[in-house]
Amino acid sequence: MTQYTTVELHGLLAERYRGEPIEVELIDGLEPAINLTLADHGDMQIQVAASGSQVFVSTLLANADQVNDRAAFNDACLRLNPLNPLSNLGLVQVDGKDSYVVFGELSASSTLDQIDEEIQTLAANTLDAAESLKPFFS
Repeated sequence: MTQYTTVELHGLLAERYRGEPIEVELIDGLEPAINLTLADHGDMQIQVAASGSQVFVSTLLANADQVNDRAAFNDACLRLNPLNPLSNLGLVQVDGKDSYVVFGELSASSTLDQIDEEIQTLAANTLDAAESLKPFFS
């Protein structure tokens, strides 16, 4: 199996999602990334990047400043994480601000069908997590 680069994966995803309600955009930079906008999921944006032997898929769950009790939210995330198949919950800093993300990883040798399944599963799990964690959002 071939290991994809981000640029190669962009071309394959653009072709796969042609005519679908998914916008595919390549974000150039030192580390290129693919931004997917899923219209059927409320214009959810998912980022995809291939690096070495892995493909990373992630999306924003919430900015930390939208959470009314971070300690309780963190506890709820840890308890929810085992119930979220194929996806993980994490905390990252973007421009100096904490943000909660949902992410998954798979082999860069995965088939395009497997990568699509990861993207679709991540989108569904993000909506499920947002619904489960709704009481914590201000």
